[in-house]
Amino acid sequence: MRWSLTEQARAGTDAVVVPAFADQLKHVPAADFVAACGFTGRPGEVLRLPGAAGGPAQVILGFGTAAALDDDTIRHATARLARAVRGFGRLGLALPAPDGRAPGPTAVRAAVEGFLLGGYRFTRHKSAPGGPSGPEHVDLLLPDGGGAAGLTALDEGRRLGAATLLARDLVNEPGQDLTPALFAERAAAVAADSGLRCEVWDEERITAERLGGLLAVARGSLRPPRLVKLTYRPDRPTGRYALIGKGVTFDAGGLSLKPSAEMLTMKADMAGAAAVLGAMSVLAGLNCGTQVDAWLPLTENMPNGDPVRIGDVLRMRGGRTVEVRNADAEGRLILADTLTLAGECRPDAMIDVATLTDAAPIALGRKIAAVMGTDDALVDRVREAAGRAGEPVWPLPLSDRYRWQLESPIADLVNYTIGNRHGTALLAGLFLREFVPPGVPWAHLDIQGTALCDAEDGEWVRGATGFGVRTLAALVREPFASPR
Repeated sequence: MRWSLTEQARAGTDAVVVPAFADQLKHVPAADFVAACGFTGRPGEVLRLPGAAGGPAQVILGFGTAAALDDDTIRHATARLARAVRGFGRLGLALPAPDGRAPGPTAVRAAVEGFLLGGYRFTRHKSAPGGPSGPEHVDLLLPDGGGAAGLTALDEGRRLGAATLLARDLVNEPGQDLTPALFAERAAAVAADSGLRCEVWDEERITAERLGGLLAVARGSLRPPRLVKLTYRPDRPTGRYALIGKGVTFDAGGLSLKPSAEMLTMKADMAGAAAVLGAMSVLAGLNCGTQVDAWLPLTENMPNGDPVRIGDVLRMRGGRTVEVRNADAEGRLILADTLTLAGECRPDAMIDVATLTDAAPIALGRKIAAVMGTDDALVDRVREAAGRAGEPVWPLPLSDRYRWQLESPIADLVNYTIGNRHGTALLAGLFLREFVPPGVPWAHLDIQGTALCDAEDGEWVRGATGFGVRTLAALVREPFASPR
């Protein structure tokens, strides 16, 4: 899809989008007819009208009330528009201008993101994709042509949209087509295209680095694990972040085997790693000024081979021991090793992203991810970045009142508390905190509820959402210094 900025629709345009506010419908073309059709102007509502003889069709697009317009509304509306205008070759898209004010750069970026995300379809495994595609070219119609700021915002929107779609593609792939080794190959290819340094550790290197949690989880699979390290380093970095993404490419639960219904979506248990890779892919294009190191532990969690047994004691990197009480609580085991590893580089802040617990969406639903951490300033920064990205998160506490539940009679920790179904998202966070080096600010994003979507809803379509890519990209563009 090609994009451009212009003041007026170009020759050959098939349809022009006319923005409409719910409280100003009298200003839209053919207002009486539009009202008679039942059009109310709610965000994302679309009404297609024929154009004049030989001219482009008109598409009326609702944006709600003028006073309530924000970037999230624009992103949501243009996402729904993308699904309604398939079949047009060239589209002229005018953005809303409340009180006559020209749309700003953030509105331009949100519109491009929304359109790209809303029009996404994963068809790689279909014999015939079916249905119309397109548009092939979108002209954003801005009163002043957008200027330099508009062009920058357009480019950022395209890059962030593409990075999110990269993550969606990875999460949507079946486990047979995205094994740990194949994921590592994809990551290396993305790194080569994105100006990143890339290291891929095989099982021998992982063993030498004493990543006991990752090795234990991988024992049950016939496919060996990988660990990918990606580094983005600008010429004069102003800070340093570490991003860690859980990469379980298929989670059967190990010996704690999942029921079939729960296993159906477990190809998506690497959504954290996909989000981190997507964010890393766009940093050079956004001229990010900080250094960012990414760590992706990749494995399957299967009951084949020599799976870890309930009651086994693992020795993690750094020497801590963990008694395995539940083989399906594997994500925290591979993240624990990786948090230790990443912390040894002494970044200014560490953020991990993981589809970790069902308790997070039980508390917050399927639209809001959980965030917790050791540094309030960092958690606040994550929330602010997520808000700007249109990927809301909400903080959960890490209370020491629950720390005793991680105690083991034979090891330093247990990975799961049997018989307790309360506060399990917090217990997972408390477990991870044990492996964060002292003095390194850390935040944990539990995206279990937001990684997949059951139906079309604004910029989300059925399947993978790519949640977290834009949040991470927004977060690491500015250095972090803890006030503590």
